[in-house]
Amino acid sequence: MNGRIVIEPVEDLEGFHACERLQKEVWGFEDLAVVPDHVLLTVVKGGGFLLGAFAEEGGRREMVGFVLSFFGRTEDGTLKHCSLMAAVKDGWRDKGLGYKLKLAQREHVLRQGVGLITWTFDPLESRNAHFNFNKLGCVAARYLVNYYGSLRDERNRGLPTDRFLCEWHLRAPRVEHRVREGFPGFAEDLAARLPRVLEAQGDGPGPVKPDVEEERVLVEIPPDFQALKRGSLELALRWRLATREALSHYMGRGYVATGLLRDRGRSFLLLEKRPLEEVLKRP
Repeated sequence: MNGRIVIEPVEDLEGFHACERLQKEVWGFEDLAVVPDHVLLTVVKGGGFLLGAFAEEGGRREMVGFVLSFFGRTEDGTLKHCSLMAAVKDGWRDKGLGYKLKLAQREHVLRQGVGLITWTFDPLESRNAHFNFNKLGCVAARYLVNYYGSLRDERNRGLPTDRFLCEWHLRAPRVEHRVREGFPGFAEDLAARLPRVLEAQGDGPGPVKPDVEEERVLVEIPPDFQALKRGSLELALRWRLATREALSHYMGRGYVATGLLRDRGRSFLLLEKRPLEEVLKRP
């Protein structure tokens, strides 16, 4: 199905069941891991929401993407939304649908008077890092070691579930500029100029350099972690442990993850040792 796309809140059992099916399709969830219809109903009735993207054509209607979030609070008590899941059906990716879903989520949350959405994502997933940091303008100041323990889905099975805590400050100049104007891009030679505190040696990670004092540093990650994992779970684990060491160390010293750089087929996380307020003011 192609057709036109409609993005709207999902509030009925038919939509909840479509969300259940899409969770299984996108992540390979077992039944035990699926967020079920009665929980989706409770989230929606409690002030959170499920936004669905529906393809409509010739009288047919199919959910091809969704985003789910609910109310929460930061450690200092600030009200926020916790974005639990966002998914786009295979065949509809790389068409801007995920971006449209997140922008719709942003508008809904702002109308509730809330200015922050948080979620977690795997620091080794370069596509997610580009989407979250570069396109949406998110930042990450915390690295969470094996946050979910052992997950059952196909994408995460077999590895510790280390995560970034991603912060989307909805009214920050950084976010508003990117929503309005798009991602401004990095200087062409930036990846060549910045020190690399972790980079590849052969097909695996080299040693972490713990004593770099520059304001901006790079941490290399695989350009396609899922492909690497399919080829060698042992190599994927080596990358997990090396990036854990580098990111835990530098973020523990006050560095914030702010971007994803690509250079001649390689991918690098950008870390900056600057106050979060300063980072959020820049486009």
